Amino acid sequence: MTTDQISFYDESLKKQIEGSFTSDGKEIHISSVHGIKSVPYNDLGACIDYRAQVSLVRKLLSELARDPGSGKITDLERQKDDLQLQRMESNSSWGCGSGSGANP
Repeated sequence: MTTDQISFYDESLKKQIEGSFTSDGKEIHISSVHGIKSVPYNDLGACIDYRAQVSLVRKLLSELARDPGSGKITDLERQKDDLQLQRMESNSSWGCGSGSGANP
């Protein structure tokens, strides 16, 4: 997983925006001095190429710059995400043939 740097001038904000993004195959993870954000691939629609990713990242970086508080993760959101991850991990072991519930 490589990190791509992006820098562009946002006409509506009248300032240079910089950030980076990575893709794990399921989501695009965006970060800048204004915050962080992750979006699923289905936000790209039917076309998932590099240009579509860059276009989405530019849009989201501009949104983060406009509203820096939107990229902060609150403790409540983190707890919700942790609980969701725990549920997914406990449910995934029953049908995959591995994990704590699998037969050797």
